[in-house]
Amino acid sequence: MRSLIWTVALAVAIAAVPALAVDQTAIEIKKELLPKIKKAQADGKDLGAAGEEYKQGDEALKQGLQEEAVEHFKKAKAAMPPDAK
Repeated sequence: MRSLIWTVALAVAIAAVPALAVDQTAIEIKKELLPKIKKAQADGKDLGAAGEEYKQGDEALKQGLQEEAVEHFKKAKAAMPPDAK
């Protein structure tokens, strides 16, 4: 019986790891982008699509939609003006 409980607990822990990894990835991308976006804004650059994708990613992250946040942050990173990367 104890081994069954441990097996179930291990299975749950393993299943939770990918969700946590996505969370870290979204947060890491956000942390990487935020200073670049703030600097570009301070320099008066138009971020256009990059700024909009960043906002959508931030909102998705606030709502707990980790995978969606990652996608938006990746799109924002790709859409950054060349001189702001």
